[in-house]
Amino acid sequence: MAKSKEKKAKPKPPENAPTVVEIKKTIQDRKAKLAKRKADATKDGKFNKLDLKYRTALKRLKRAQRKLAAEGVRLRPRGKPAAAAAPAAAAAAPEAPAEAEKKA
Repeated sequence: MAKSKEKKAKPKPPENAPTVVEIKKTIQDRKAKLAKRKADATKDGKFNKLDLKYRTALKRLKRAQRKLAAEGVRLRPRGKPAAAAAPAAAAAAPEAPAEAEKKA
């Protein structure tokens, strides 16, 4: 049986980006509203997860969280970091044996 591949880690959005700050504020507001709706959906100590207002608040929160994850992908650093590191590593590699010969 084939092994399943591990998923790549999702990029974290930069903390100081204006769009990220705005989305995080929205998420905090929606979490507060969700807590209120959850309290409203609880009657006689029993929680009704099918309450319409609770479900709507939960969906709005999840939508904002997905938007934050999408910002992480959109704002990720672009370029070829492996390609940029390769020439530097290749340039450093020939120098190391040369230094060893000088010492000998």
